[in-house]
Amino acid sequence: MTGASLSRRMLMRGAIAAAGAASAAPALAQRGRKVALPDDPAAMVATLTDAVYINSNENPLGPCSAALEALSGLDRLSSRYGMAFAAQLERLLARQNGLKPEEVQVHPGSFMTLRSVALTYSSQDRPIAFFEPTFDSGFVGKGNKVVTGAVPIPLSGDFRGDLRQMLAAAPNAGVYYICNPNNPTGLVTPRADIEWLLANKPAGSVLLIDEAYIHFSDAPSCLDLVAKGADVLVARTFSKIYGLAGLRCGLIAGRQDLLDGMADYGVNITPMPAVVAAEASLLDPKLLPDRKAYNKAVRDDLFAWLDRRGIRYLPSEGSFAMIHVGRPGAAVTAALAAQNIFIGGPRKHMDDWVRVSFGTPAEMQAFKIAFAKVMA
Repeated sequence: MTGASLSRRMLMRGAIAAAGAASAAPALAQRGRKVALPDDPAAMVATLTDAVYINSNENPLGPCSAALEALSGLDRLSSRYGMAFAAQLERLLARQNGLKPEEVQVHPGSFMTLRSVALTYSSQDRPIAFFEPTFDSGFVGKGNKVVTGAVPIPLSGDFRGDLRQMLAAAPNAGVYYICNPNNPTGLVTPRADIEWLLANKPAGSVLLIDEAYIHFSDAPSCLDLVAKGADVLVARTFSKIYGLAGLRCGLIAGRQDLLDGMADYGVNITPMPAVVAAEASLLDPKLLPDRKAYNKAVRDDLFAWLDRRGIRYLPSEGSFAMIHVGRPGAAVTAALAAQNIFIGGPRKHMDDWVRVSFGTPAEMQAFKIAFAKVMA
């Protein structure tokens, strides 16, 4: 594995040093946390590396070498929009996945694509249905209220989404949202279940399938359903396995009429460096298998460590996992933050769980040391 060939000793030294350093207020500690940042770009950037941040499902490897090479020298071209580049990226992804270019739209990340789908295809009369907890940020507005009608469905005791239950709870939904693998549980919805919902949903509704973490798993993509003309919209992002979260690049794939229906909410210009880096990433044949293997090695090591201690976790296929702490997850999250280890906190209906993103082996070792102290 190319990623695994990174020196573990060097990574360990870096993570342990970061974990023990006296730090300024972190910029990305937790969702919704208000942090005072210095009026100094260098100091502001430093708050991204002053501790162990395994809280936002960011890729610890960053952009691949091909993307970094493509980005080299672009600083002098930052005055340019590169408006034609997004269409080139759409053509490349379409070609790689058996789609037509007009069935792919590139956006600055995936957040607004999720919101556009909700606003276009759901309403008070035909709500959006989704499981809880899931990545519902794109659907909520002020006061965490869903911007259209919604039918949130609590996950069952094993935290797996039952699409038959979803249809029964929302038989008239306009949008059925499936995050696959689900965030925060990391669990996969079987393809057969997705096809069942597609065959049994009400006429005129769409399935919105968020594949932000699909490449970390063994689950098949649903892009082929787009190619078949199904009532499906598939969202993707370059923030996760491709390591481009800070550059903001994502896409949505679907029939042209479904994409055209979202036109009222516009398609903003994706930052030129993000498109260039995404293009280079898609052209790197080793990126996906290498990073999937790297993530699996880190994930398996953490799960084995938790098994030895009898700590329950969900068998995630993503780049993160929910861990059962048996006490208020917010308290565990705060105790780890006091040790400069920042994780994701509890989620709705999972108050005594925490979410941990998978970092480098060194970062996970720092987490284990701190977590063992907190749980003692």
